[in-house]
Amino acid sequence: MRKVGFIGAGKVACTVGRYLVEKKVPVSGYYDVISASADEAATFTQTTSMSSMEEVVEKSDSIFIATPDDVIPSVWESLKDLDIKGKIIGIFSGSLSSDLFSGIDKTGAYGASVHPMFAFSDKYSDYLQFHSARLTVEGDEKAVDVFVELFWSLGHKISVIDTQGKVRYHAAASVASNLMIGLYDMSLEMLKSCGFSDEGGVDMLKPLIEKNITAMLDTSPEEALTGPIERGDIETVEKHLEALSDDERAVYIPLARRLVAIAKRKNPNRDYRRIEDLLKK
Repeated sequence: MRKVGFIGAGKVACTVGRYLVEKKVPVSGYYDVISASADEAATFTQTTSMSSMEEVVEKSDSIFIATPDDVIPSVWESLKDLDIKGKIIGIFSGSLSSDLFSGIDKTGAYGASVHPMFAFSDKYSDYLQFHSARLTVEGDEKAVDVFVELFWSLGHKISVIDTQGKVRYHAAASVASNLMIGLYDMSLEMLKSCGFSDEGGVDMLKPLIEKNITAMLDTSPEEALTGPIERGDIETVEKHLEALSDDERAVYIPLARRLVAIAKRKNPNRDYRRIEDLLKK
């Protein structure tokens, strides 16, 4: 089994490293420009704190660059000057693809980008839930094969995607997670403007959100869709638009147009032209 080393010692590196150790995957240890961070990660994972990238290369077969995204390119520029022939190089990034491994073909190494669909929040406890993470990988065929075999053997579901689709994939994940939080926050602010307290707004929205999420995940967008747009209730939609601020309408209208498209798939014999015209104004 290939021995895994980490450059970077933050939440992702600590979580994945401890998880691999718990699963009996050999982990060589950590290097970080902040030596105290490497020491802390090594202690937490019962591995080794390393003093240089050269040491990580020497002691590892597969190397994960687990730094913030904006640092990864400069780390790679340093790493590729070392003797990394035959090494498998990985990054944990949703937005960065394996294209960042410029010149890797000249090094004899193989690179891939691995993205766990997982919310990292606590580097000391997240490893306990990491078994539930689904992963996406793209890059050089040999590196992809190594990482697919590694995580598949640990019970993960893994999707291999095209390198050109990586950024769009990450945007899709952001829409489903981060942007939903933005919609939730907007709803809470609207309820507060109606006189609800913070706690009251949460209590009001919680059952609605939970039911909708369950319906979306267990059925389909068409089956889960309810509300005035699906019913073709143009009067209610008009009232919504009148009650919203300019900024709120800028969010509401494009999403409402999307709902019209879903509603038309659900109810192909229903006429939505009046609502479509309203949303074009």
